[in-house]
Amino acid sequence: MNPVSSTCESNSKQSSIVVGRILGPVGLEGELRVEVSSDVPDRFAPGSVIHIGDSPYRVQGARTTAKGLRIKLMGVTSHKAAMALSGQSVYVSEEEVPPPPEGTYYYYQVLGMRVVTSGGEELGVVTDILSTGANDVYVVKSDARETLVPALADVVLEVDVQGQRMVVDLPEGL
Repeated sequence: MNPVSSTCESNSKQSSIVVGRILGPVGLEGELRVEVSSDVPDRFAPGSVIHIGDSPYRVQGARTTAKGLRIKLMGVTSHKAAMALSGQSVYVSEEEVPPPPEGTYYYYQVLGMRVVTSGGEELGVVTDILSTGANDVYVVKSDARETLVPALADVVLEVDVQGQRMVVDLPEGL
C-alpha cells in the first residue's frame, strides 16, 4: 500500500502532474538546470513535451551532469529567456504518467483522499505524506484532529483512487 514517490504532486489548474522545477539558466544559449521529481526515464528526452506555466515546450536536448539534469527547450534561445522560467514548476498531463506498479499509488493520487476506518468512522483527508525510511506515513486531518496512518498493508485495507477513498484499520493507540 505504499505510494510511489516519483511523480509527486498534482497541479489543480488542470489534470497536470508536477515532474520537476526549473532551477535556473546555464550559460548564454538558454539551457536550463532542472530539479527532477519523476522516475520516468524518458521524461525529458529530446522530442518530449513539457509544460511550464501555461505554455508547452518541446525538449530539444537533455544531459545529465554532476550538478543534475540540464535541458534545452525549443524556442528558449537566450539566458534572458531561460531566466524568465527560473523557479517555475514543470508539468506533464496526467495521461503521460505511467500507471504505478500493482498495490502502489502516486502521491498525487493519495493526497486529498478521504480516509475512513473499517468501522465507518470518518478520520479526515490525507494532507501530507511523510517518508520515514521504513514506510510512508499518511497525515490525515479533520477539523477535530490529526491522525498519522502508517502506509502498511495490514493498516491500509483499501484504496479507491477513482472514488478518492481509503479504508484503514488503525492499530491500538492511534
